[in-house]
Amino acid sequence: MNWIDRQDALDAALQRVGTQAEIAVDTEADSLHSYFDKVCLIQISVPDEDLIVDPLANVDLHRFGELLADPSITKVFHGGDYDLRIMHRDFGFVVRNLIDTSICAQLLGYEAFGLAALLERHFGMKLNKTHQRADWSMRPLPPDMLEYAATDTHYLAALAAKLREELQALGRWEWAVEEFARLENVRYRENDDDNEPWRKVKNIGGLDPRSLAVVRDLYEWRDKLARKADRPPFKIMGNDAIVELAKTKPASPRDLTAVKAVSRYHSERYGRDLVQIIRAVLEIPEDELPEKNAPKPWIRDKALEARIDRLKRVRDRVAKELKIDPSIVAPRHVLTGIATTNTLDVPAMREWQKKLVGGALLAALEPERKLF
Repeated sequence: MNWIDRQDALDAALQRVGTQAEIAVDTEADSLHSYFDKVCLIQISVPDEDLIVDPLANVDLHRFGELLADPSITKVFHGGDYDLRIMHRDFGFVVRNLIDTSICAQLLGYEAFGLAALLERHFGMKLNKTHQRADWSMRPLPPDMLEYAATDTHYLAALAAKLREELQALGRWEWAVEEFARLENVRYRENDDDNEPWRKVKNIGGLDPRSLAVVRDLYEWRDKLARKADRPPFKIMGNDAIVELAKTKPASPRDLTAVKAVSRYHSERYGRDLVQIIRAVLEIPEDELPEKNAPKPWIRDKALEARIDRLKRVRDRVAKELKIDPSIVAPRHVLTGIATTNTLDVPAMREWQKKLVGGALLAALEPERKLF
């Protein structure tokens, strides 16, 4: 393993990397430890060498970005969606010509497609998961964390070769190629159009408007604290506590002790703030409260739901025959689009999916046609 935190060492290493036809790439970020998360490590593996680059060392990564964009070099990732997004966000990098071993495993029908499961299955190696939630921004990094990081890319090229062979044997490699091409287009985008991020909190669908207002205001309060402290919001207070507070609406700091999801630490540190926010919500006029979450269109439209159900039955039968997850054959939103438009002109639907199951799905929408 070669640790790189100097420009001269990086330039020399990237010169070696640039001669390769295929490289393995991964990143580590500190999203579990910081509000403003960042790329903390870049791992690159080539034959006989594992490189770990420190992007926090103020090194110029421009040449690495050129290599990522070079279509003559194949880049192997595992679960690369997040890596592509954060490298684009932090450095403006885009990737051309990639393979994603997670996608390969899912198209093969593997039930366990995490990297640890794949390494054990194909190489008999048990991956140490101790550092999965580690703070990668800390310096210096201890040897065991560096070894863990290097392992993430060390086997990827060999793994990709094995998975490619299996996909080709099943006639599914072209499926994977189309998925890789879509993944190449992943970019980081700010959620500027998301004016109500608090609505993504789970288990609030049954709450009344005033309880939703409590969720909204506590969510915004927590976000301000998290930004100021540069800590992830969940480390200020979990969503479960916010939802429970919205349901119970304690009237005093003492009442917080009865809310199981609120720890003693939170009660003592934030008790007055929490109660004050809840009291303020109780004073909001009815016409200024947030509306309840709108139900999904297929929940309101029973005829549409019936059409989607017919499509699911066809899809599930094909998926069972292929021994892959039904959502890989056609996810719910694709089925909804087909059921709504009565065509396969659904942007999210892949060409390989259309060839595989498109005809059967359209036939299933014929009202008098028996499915099986």
